[in-house]
Amino acid sequence: MVAENTTLIVSAFSGLAGALISQTLTGLFAYLGDRRKADIDLKKRYRSKQVEIAESYYYVTGETMSILKKSVQLWKGRSIPRSEASYRSMTESLKEADAQLKKMNIDNWKHNLIGLYFNVSLSYDELIAANNKSHELYLNVLDLADKIKNSNDEESRERYIGQYSVGIFDLCSQYDTVYNILAGDMEKVKVELMKSFEL
Repeated sequence: MVAENTTLIVSAFSGLAGALISQTLTGLFAYLGDRRKADIDLKKRYRSKQVEIAESYYYVTGETMSILKKSVQLWKGRSIPRSEASYRSMTESLKEADAQLKKMNIDNWKHNLIGLYFNVSLSYDELIAANNKSHELYLNVLDLADKIKNSNDEESRERYIGQYSVGIFDLCSQYDTVYNILAGDMEKVKVELMKSFEL
């Protein structure tokens, strides 16, 4: 009788232990599964945001690069003696390109978030600094053009023309530098984005 009771007690405790172990393992596996699903969902949302930001960045940066190249061509064209109508046309083209770039930057603000998702060379602060330098060089060229136009003696006029040519060269070099950095950053974004899909 004692042996039967002991067997019954051991059997009951074994069943209880088995149930507890089974419940614990089931809970643990459910927890790990839920955590894995949450991790996968978080990675999917992050990748989706990366794609969204990268698309905006590619669009705005591609358009910016196109405008930079157009600006370089127009500025280099201004160093060639032309008629007043040609200069007016080039000036209007530059103004249109600048206005288009400003509007595009306002409408597509998401491209400014690129540094949050990708390791780009030209950070937002550096881009502002590059734009400020470009603007300073641009104003210098405009000032020199005005000095050439209003110069009364030939010697001063020739000196201003030489400075104007150097100013255009410096401005175009700045645009080319920014263009090359943006091209490198676009490649970095593309490579990083492609890696995120290899997981």
